[in-house]
Amino acid sequence: MDFLNTVFENLVRFYQLIIQNITLDWIIKFSILYFFIIWWAFIIWVVKDITNRTTNLFLQVLSIIIVILFTPIFWLPIYLLLRPRATIFEKYYEDAEEVEFEEENNIQENMKKDIILCPYCSKHIDEDFSYCPYCKEKLIKKCEKCAKDIKIFWSACPYCWIDEEKIKKKVEKIEIKKVIKKKEPEIEEIAEIQE
Repeated sequence: MDFLNTVFENLVRFYQLIIQNITLDWIIKFSILYFFIIWWAFIIWVVKDITNRTTNLFLQVLSIIIVILFTPIFWLPIYLLLRPRATIFEKYYEDAEEVEFEEENNIQENMKKDIILCPYCSKHIDEDFSYCPYCKEKLIKKCEKCAKDIKIFWSACPYCWIDEEKIKKKVEKIEIKKVIKKKEPEIEEIAEIQE
C-alpha cells in the first residue's frame, strides 16, 4: 500500500510542477508544434489517399503540392471536394460486380424465356426461328383463314384467332371422306369378285 501511495504522490507533484511552469510562451510553442504535426500528418494522409484513388500522376502531384503550400485548414475542404469518389480498388470491384450482375440478369432472362422445342427433332430453338437449325425443317406455315405466317407450334392464329386444330380436324375429315369415296368402288369390285 505504501508503494501505491508514493507513486500517487509522485504523480501529483509532477502534475503540479507542470501546471506551475506553464506560461503563455510555452502554450504558443506547443500550439505551433501541434499545428505542424497535424499539417505533416495531413500531408501523409493525402499522399496515401490520392495514390489509392487515382493513377493520374499530375493529379497526385498537384494535390500533394497544394497541401504542402497551403495549410490543412484551407486545403482540406477543397481536397475532399476534388478527389475521386472511389478508390481504384473500389472501382475495380464495382466494375466486377456490375459485370456479374449483368451476367446474372442475362441468365435470369434466358431462364424466363419459354423453352421451345422443335416439333420434329425436339431440340431447343428460339421462338423467332423460321427453320430448325438442327433438322432444317420449316417452322412457319400459312394461316388457312388470313394467310399470314404463323408458327407451327401455335394452336391458334394470333391475327384472326382461328383455331388451327379445328382446321386440321376438318381437313382430315375431308381427306378421309375423299379416301373413303375412292375406296368404295374398289370395295364394290372386291365384293363382286368374291361373290
